[in-house]
Amino acid sequence: MNLVINKAKVIDNRLVSCIEYDNKKYDLYFEVEKEYVKYFCYETLDAFLVTLIPFIVKHNFDVKVDGKISSKLYYQLTNYLLPLLCDKFNKKKINIECEISEENFNGKGVGASISCGVDSFYTLLKHTNQIDSKYNITHLTFFNAGSHGEFGGDKARNLFNERLKFVRAFCEQNNYKLVTVDSNMNELIMMNHKKTHSFRTLGCVLALQKLFGKYYFASGYHYDDMKLDEDSCGHYDTLNVQCLSNETLTIYSSGLEVTRLDKVKYISDFDITYNWLNVCVTTGPNCGKCIKCSRTIAELDSIGKIEKYKNVFDLSDYYKNRNRIMIDILKESREKNTCDAIYLKEILEEFKKNKLKISIFVYILSYIPNINDVKKVIKKVLPKTIIKTIKKNKIDDGWTD
Repeated sequence: MNLVINKAKVIDNRLVSCIEYDNKKYDLYFEVEKEYVKYFCYETLDAFLVTLIPFIVKHNFDVKVDGKISSKLYYQLTNYLLPLLCDKFNKKKINIECEISEENFNGKGVGASISCGVDSFYTLLKHTNQIDSKYNITHLTFFNAGSHGEFGGDKARNLFNERLKFVRAFCEQNNYKLVTVDSNMNELIMMNHKKTHSFRTLGCVLALQKLFGKYYFASGYHYDDMKLDEDSCGHYDTLNVQCLSNETLTIYSSGLEVTRLDKVKYISDFDITYNWLNVCVTTGPNCGKCIKCSRTIAELDSIGKIEKYKNVFDLSDYYKNRNRIMIDILKESREKNTCDAIYLKEILEEFKKNKLKISIFVYILSYIPNINDVKKVIKKVLPKTIIKTIKKNKIDDGWTD
């Protein structure tokens, strides 16, 4: 089966390519504000190819590109990244038919995403006063590329726009240039965000090669935790950032040299984070209850910096529910195959290091099964035929069929 990426066009504020597959056509676009339209790279189709890599691998498409791909990108994809992914997910070799471009668009900008979360703040603060100024961030970015709703639609776009108001206010008040990209990629890819986010995000960056020469992609993991992981493409970003760079754009994995808790400690020394830290995965403002909110508050608690963030978290609610949160942290930290277990173990170690007590009552309750534990057990004992029937009634969000 083939997937065709047709020549790109700039239509108003959008860079558009018609994607053809399975007798379907889909106009995939990247949309920016008017002042950044001049930076669209329509000469190559790098942005569209990179964005669609998870989709291509999942469906095992060969690819025909009606136009050019950067020479360096083509080499790295066909010799390293795609062979590794195909081997990991039991797919046949993927062939890419295209013309090759040696062009360097000489982008001078240095970009990094800004969500006002821990990873993005760490990257921003680390790259604000570099000794060699050409490595200092010049533009912050905010993309509708899955983190606001991995399957797209109006709900995801509304959340993107709600969060954008917060990010725009942060940039305006602190004199940062902001580049936004809206896209309809999510509605086409229809895959789990954690498994695909690196490709979605860097596709947006490659759409603006005439602006960016360097880009810091905030890593969520320490170098020691890097591996080719089916559940999280962030675990192999050391490979992704190398293979998805090209003649114009050099991508760096920022933050892989430290742990999550090290980042929290670092950013907590900067006043700018006290009123702007935002980590919530469910709403615009911090809800204080989702996994990221709970985890971050517990991290701040473990290092004795929690009171500095009273303007962004409801601390009274945290103190009221602290035992329940610690029960969840203890329980989840014992899971062997979850990404979050790494972070949660750090919190518990920091509590112990700083002699912050967790009651024996909390420890005991953490071993009592809850509804999620019961669901996991049921899933393990159900016959495979029933599990397959259940999966057929859900959106297929993995790399494999």
